[in-house]
Amino acid sequence: MVTTFSLLIHSFASVVCQKKIEAVKQNATKMQCNTNRMIQKLPDSAILSAAGAFSEKISLSGSGQYFELFTSANDLTTDWEKVQPDNVFLQRTYLVTLENNPPRGMQFTYLIFYEGSSPIGIAYCQISNFRPEKSIRDLSLKDKYPCIIRAFARNFKNFVASKLDHNLLVCGNLLLTGEHGFHFVPGAVSKATQFRMMEEALILVQKNWEDKGLAVDGIFIKDVQESHRAPSRIFVEKKFREFTFHPNMVMTLRPGWTTFDDYLNDVTSKYRVRAKRAFKLIGNLEKRELTTQQIFDNKERLYELYKKMMDNASFNMVVLHEDYLPSLKSALGDKFRIFGYYCDGELAGYYSTILNHHELEAHFLGFEPTCNKECQIYLNMLFDILRNAIEIGARSVVYARTAMEIKSSVGAEPYDMYCYIRSNNPITNKILPPLLEYLRPPDDWLQRKPFK
Repeated sequence: MVTTFSLLIHSFASVVCQKKIEAVKQNATKMQCNTNRMIQKLPDSAILSAAGAFSEKISLSGSGQYFELFTSANDLTTDWEKVQPDNVFLQRTYLVTLENNPPRGMQFTYLIFYEGSSPIGIAYCQISNFRPEKSIRDLSLKDKYPCIIRAFARNFKNFVASKLDHNLLVCGNLLLTGEHGFHFVPGAVSKATQFRMMEEALILVQKNWEDKGLAVDGIFIKDVQESHRAPSRIFVEKKFREFTFHPNMVMTLRPGWTTFDDYLNDVTSKYRVRAKRAFKLIGNLEKRELTTQQIFDNKERLYELYKKMMDNASFNMVVLHEDYLPSLKSALGDKFRIFGYYCDGELAGYYSTILNHHELEAHFLGFEPTCNKECQIYLNMLFDILRNAIEIGARSVVYARTAMEIKSSVGAEPYDMYCYIRSNNPITNKILPPLLEYLRPPDDWLQRKPFK
């Protein structure tokens, strides 16, 4: 840890000093360049409007291999459906809904890979601006350090975070946890070839956007699962930096669970008592599923509760569009559900789920912080999502990242997801590993084991 911190200070100080010298020599020129650069930092409005929706066919180095690039899901050919998996997050209905109700400044890119005339794979990309100063809200340090050291380190961390401002080409989905960025037809090409084609294509997509006037500062491949880690080493060979973030918390349902009581019977008495205490505390709240009309009627309140949670989250790269949840309900129907908790007739909290094949995905939620203190609404939400999963016969619940300890107390297990990032700036790329480690939120949690 001392080595990482020292390397970060040394590397970052070198960069800062170099920038200072350049500023003295070329102050006027640099001010103009910075102004132009700032205009291009957020990927929306004028640049994107000028580019418009487009599609292109781009060759790859492999014999007979190429990909088609699209900037709107509405323009995708039927070859996308020929390749898409049983994953709702890579299907046109969801993709169009997100594209029509995007987080601010987000742009989209869709790739269809071919060998000869046959479609063999797809990839989904988002372009988003990343500023750690705004995305990582918990930049504090643990109390184990003396206050002077803690104050210095906190201020330095804030300073580092404030200096980073990048447009990233993201292969994956920033609204989700899990491998939702690509899929290839099984057996069409080797795993190594798949990742080689993806790496090559992402470089070409980045150049394509830059040719249209949008500065893309780096490429980020998000949430590669363990089984794909070996073939994804091509990214490391191509100077991408591998890192992990908080694990994905997933709960596998046991075959014998047909009711929620079956689950309770399989946990130890300690956790069963804890669960029943939580149920008692929330007894005064009324829980009910919201209809499509109720979701639209309450969209401002739903967004307000979501914002209260987001503003207190330790990490968040995107801010939802206000119409995202109601539009998702219209598009996905019964696959997307919102359950509300009412106190004296007022909506005090809610959670949402998406049925993704045999997985029940815990999606966005929100609640009044005071309500959580008084009736443990968040813990009850975790139990209720599990209850929903058992009722519909799902095989697993994807609780996603954050709040790992309380999710493990319900029975979720951590699964590491591997990410790869490469910056255009060689100096930044060299210091990325210690920089990412330094800026990541604390990961000090104890995994609970609730089962007998």
